Amino acid sequence: MMPSSARTREGVLYALACYGAWGVFPAFWKLVASVPPAEVLAHRILWSLLAVAAMLAWRRGGGAVLVLLGNRRIVLTLAVSTLCISFNWLVFIAAVADGEVLQASLGYFLNPLVNVALGVLVLKERLRPLQWLAVGIAATGLVGPILAGGTPPWTALALALSFGVYGLLRKRLPAVTPLAGLAIETGLMAPLALAYLQGGRGRLDLCV
Repeated sequence: MMPSSARTREGVLYALACYGAWGVFPAFWKLVASVPPAEVLAHRILWSLLAVAAMLAWRRGGGAVLVLLGNRRIVLTLAVSTLCISFNWLVFIAAVADGEVLQASLGYFLNPLVNVALGVLVLKERLRPLQWLAVGIAATGLVGPILAGGTPPWTALALALSFGVYGLLRKRLPAVTPLAGLAIETGLMAPLALAYLQGGRGRLDLCV
């Protein structure tokens, strides 16, 4: 088992990679701003499923997914997490398309604070004094952007809360690897995405 210090460093690197990628995503979604957000989401689901299926085939991980599908509790939890991440994706795509990149950015700035709150309140984790200080500094930094907006940042709150709950649900499933979980989630979403694209409201050949 990996030492806690090594796991902490690994977690920090993963977090930096994730948030760095999310920082670049708006530039891509802006390229398809003329396409309805639901249609972009449908394509994202289907192409993600194909990519995940290819990775599972390469790693020979299909058997693990089948085992997970036989566990009703896991499938039901992943069904709820699927709703959370689908909503999160849709809100994010729509926010960028509508020119609300700052709101989207604020949402993902809020997300770590939501994660901390869920960790303390739901998972009963304890923070050290310096960690509380860091949380306080981050929370103080949010006051200016929120007050400057003049209205409650609903988009940011929707992104932060949906992704925070998604993370909490996935943490409740330690036996589910990220790749297997994403395979099941995109598989659950795929029929709806395909039905949308084939129903005359979307296009299977997304052109940008």
